[in-house]
Amino acid sequence: MNSTTDRGYLAGRCMAGLILAGCLGAAGITHAAKPVGLPNNYPNKPVRVIVGSAPGGGADALARLVSSKISESWGNQFVVENIATGVGGILALQTTNKSAPDGYTIQNTSGSTFQNATFTARLDFDVRKAFVPIAQLTISPSYLAFYPGAPFRTMKEMITYAKANPGKVNFGSSGIGSGAHLAGELLADMADIKLTHIPYKGAGQSTIDAIGGRIELVFGSSGAITPHVKTGKLRGIGITAAKRMPAQPDVPTFDELGVKGYEYVSWIGWVGPTGVPDPIVKALNAEVNKILVAPEIAKILVEDGASASPVSPEQFRKNIVDTLALIENIIKKTGINLRD
Repeated sequence: MNSTTDRGYLAGRCMAGLILAGCLGAAGITHAAKPVGLPNNYPNKPVRVIVGSAPGGGADALARLVSSKISESWGNQFVVENIATGVGGILALQTTNKSAPDGYTIQNTSGSTFQNATFTARLDFDVRKAFVPIAQLTISPSYLAFYPGAPFRTMKEMITYAKANPGKVNFGSSGIGSGAHLAGELLADMADIKLTHIPYKGAGQSTIDAIGGRIELVFGSSGAITPHVKTGKLRGIGITAAKRMPAQPDVPTFDELGVKGYEYVSWIGWVGPTGVPDPIVKALNAEVNKILVAPEIAKILVEDGASASPVSPEQFRKNIVDTLALIENIIKKTGINLRD
């Protein structure tokens, strides 16, 4: 599992849809009183749900939707608080880390923020130890596309060509250390080929240059790549998830295309400072997972190339640890410096 959320995740139409779904009340969700037996009748006051970005984005809308559903179901307020200052959500992480581990401060965060905190920022804590995973909300893969005029049409042909022409195949990303960059480096490593990385200031420019033939490969979100695939301006190849996505059932995975075991996806999830009582973690996990499988929410996520990811706190922790280990391995093999 991985984190590549710098791709403008769940923006635009998704944001509007999530807000609308948050106003639909009980539609599609079975409501009940909060679980019994929670410490000190938790929650008996408003719960802060910190979001490390400005109001109005996709992650913010998702946090507000889930928070409103829990508030509605449990009869207590879960209130979103945006902390948009700082780089890559780091200030929000620091705020959550310093909060009391009583369940009244939760953070809606992402894999890219955890990556930034681990390999870019110089922090006095390790995210793998400083936070307790509560619920993994969504995963979202990258979509690999080729310039239609490239001297290869399939993944297999690209790998064969790249082996015969080391370094001559260029792939674009939204910047050094971005999810798209690391996804490409992982592909090169697992396929035993040499690709040349071309960093851009944003995913839009890399997509434009792939359409124009200035680069042969581009990684992007489903929302960014699919329209150009439909018009023939790009050749859609595959997604970086382990399984096909509901939103793109006809798009194969890299594993299906011959790069066995490949998986590199982004995630959004809820964490708290280490020490949150286990009964609270489990109760929140169960409630969030119930919300995620509601038909109207699943539909909104699918439309934007994401997928609900209702897993246990233990599995969420494993996904976080495995992702960071994978990124660390890529950094060591490529020599990428993310701290400058």
